[in-house]
Amino acid sequence: MGGAAILVLSVFIGGLFLLTGVQRLLLSSPQVAAVVSSTLVDLTNGDRAANNLASLSLNPRLVAVAQAKANDMAAKSYFSHISPEGRDPWYWFKQEKYAFEYAGENLAVDFSDSMDVERAWMNSSTHRKNILDPHFTEIGIATAVGTYQGKSTIFVAQAFGKPSAQRSQPRVQAMVIPENPSETAVAKAESAKSDTAYLEVTPLGSETAPSSEDRAVLGTSVEQGPAKKAVAAVQPAVAAELAVAADEESKPYWTNLVSFPRETLRIAYFIFGLLILLALAVDTGLEIRAHHRRRAVRAGVLLISMAILFVAAEIFFFVEPVIALTAASSL
Repeated sequence: MGGAAILVLSVFIGGLFLLTGVQRLLLSSPQVAAVVSSTLVDLTNGDRAANNLASLSLNPRLVAVAQAKANDMAAKSYFSHISPEGRDPWYWFKQEKYAFEYAGENLAVDFSDSMDVERAWMNSSTHRKNILDPHFTEIGIATAVGTYQGKSTIFVAQAFGKPSAQRSQPRVQAMVIPENPSETAVAKAESAKSDTAYLEVTPLGSETAPSSEDRAVLGTSVEQGPAKKAVAAVQPAVAAELAVAADEESKPYWTNLVSFPRETLRIAYFIFGLLILLALAVDTGLEIRAHHRRRAVRAGVLLISMAILFVAAEIFFFVEPVIALTAASSL
């Protein structure tokens, strides 16, 4: 393996590492964020298909609902179904004029990989319930870049709905929103069917507050940091328009890089590793002699460099997503 080949591989290895590191900056672009949101919709529908459920249709109003909620969390540095002003999930549905018969909301923060977020939601009973709920027929997902707990991060909001036949939304009145996470917060939608809307809180198996270990895995739904302006906030109407375009058009070639950076880096480095070993085998004829040592050392340095870079990416780029301790549903 000559010096030119080593240089080319080094550029590709280092370049891919750097690209995964700037993913957060790329998500500040409304167009890129729309593609990632479309990928999350595909993953959600994949989960539903695996459970013999009908796919959810992308609804622009629900995209606007999700974008408005994500923007609010990013701008005010909080992570909860209830905003610091006391606005519940249904406020955003009303703001975007989405009258629903059924509705739900899933949230996540510290987004870095679409598959990780979807897996975290599916591993939570209440979030899984929303994703696999047969009542829902439509969906909207959005992301926003902001600050949470003193660090830059990406918020994700997932809005579910089944539109109401009525023109205006029946009033949703909150009844109880307890502080104890083992209890259920209840609200009632005043409609002809007397549907009940509630904010369901996942019990952690005890009547006490969640432990520090539970918080590390699931996150809390009440933490709030100092208010800070969201970075490059996307207007809900713009997000809705771009989401529809991303859903109708074929995915661009860079979709996997921004949607699945961890998996993309893993696969790419695996392929590079195979190519390096193959090139070394061809150069040496599978016989390591004295004059082959330099080539073997070069190959070894590249392989070790890839391993170090992948570990560095796991530490600095690919944080595990945090999902809210609660999942909101109007069922």
